Amino acid sequence: MRILAIDLTYASFGGADTQITQIMKNIDVYDFDRYIIYMNNENAELFEVNSNNVSLINVRYTSKSLLIRILWQQIILPFRLIYDDATVLFSPGNISPIFSFINTAQWIGTIGPFERDFYRHFPLKNKILLFFNKLLMQFSSLTSEHVFFESNYTLNLFVKKYKFSREKGSVINIGSGEMFFPVDKYYELKVSPFVNKKFILTVSHLYPYKNIEVLLEAFSQYSHDDEETYLVIAGSTPFKKYFDKISALSESLGISDRVIFLGKMNQSELRELYSLCTLFVFTSPYENFAYTLVEAMSCGAPIISTNTTAMPETCESAAIYFDPFSVSDLIDKIIKLMSNENLRLKYKELSIKQSRNINDYREVNIKTNAALCGIIPNRNDA
Repeated sequence: MRILAIDLTYASFGGADTQITQIMKNIDVYDFDRYIIYMNNENAELFEVNSNNVSLINVRYTSKSLLIRILWQQIILPFRLIYDDATVLFSPGNISPIFSFINTAQWIGTIGPFERDFYRHFPLKNKILLFFNKLLMQFSSLTSEHVFFESNYTLNLFVKKYKFSREKGSVINIGSGEMFFPVDKYYELKVSPFVNKKFILTVSHLYPYKNIEVLLEAFSQYSHDDEETYLVIAGSTPFKKYFDKISALSESLGISDRVIFLGKMNQSELRELYSLCTLFVFTSPYENFAYTLVEAMSCGAPIISTNTTAMPETCESAAIYFDPFSVSDLIDKIIKLMSNENLRLKYKELSIKQSRNINDYREVNIKTNAALCGIIPNRNDA
């Protein structure tokens, strides 16, 4: 009997939440006899199981702290896999056990900890945790039988810097889902006030590295000549100090009356915002394969994006790019799009076209299954 174990005990949010739900939704494409899902209280609400072949094991104590989660993953999990008679372990949460008695595969879903400048945005405690997380990702990738990367940028980085064997890695672009598409009717209360307004949109969890400051600076200068356009910022605020910092910046720049912080939005609200916006600006310099950009493209938003890490790979020709550390470059690109409706229409069409080139989640799971089946030991006898 071939048993696939999936470790979903990591802290998930945003795109990771979607990935978990899509794994469960598409579990039928996996070529195994049974499935053991390790989860915890943090993500328990994501699991809807309608199959007798799926066993959910709630490892509750992994919710208590990061240290306990690491101890589970690196020390307890390898022995638990033997007890559960698992054939292969799949770890979508960036890290797998460095030492394991069975074959393992892991998914690398973040690039930030591998970028030097990324760390300067965080307090010391967070820097230490991020660096430790980077080491676990690096070493577990070297001992895994297969590693999934979301972009060629990340795969090439691992090959070049960490002596990773390209042959045991595969690139699966991810992010295209049925929840995001262009809409022309608007129902959400938070969104409907923008139906008849021009607005520049950005969507991001407000972490310090997200570089929202450059957009506020650029908008403050652009808005001198266009007082009818708003800047709408949607996303959760996990770092209160950073939120306070950018709120204070908007005040000092004299644009607080036209900068709207919406907070965390659901998928329906985001879909309508992407469809409504005059243009979408993506400011983060450090991303793997940006889910937000895929969502925006799927809804036909004209996009201005940073030109770093994997963003050019995500959007290809469907975006206008700028240097994330240059306010003047961003201002030039905003003026270029805002002043030319035909150009905006062109990039709306390019966005939709590019989004269709990206794997939907069922395709992602089909490709994931193929790689996992490829590392089953003694496959002919399994």
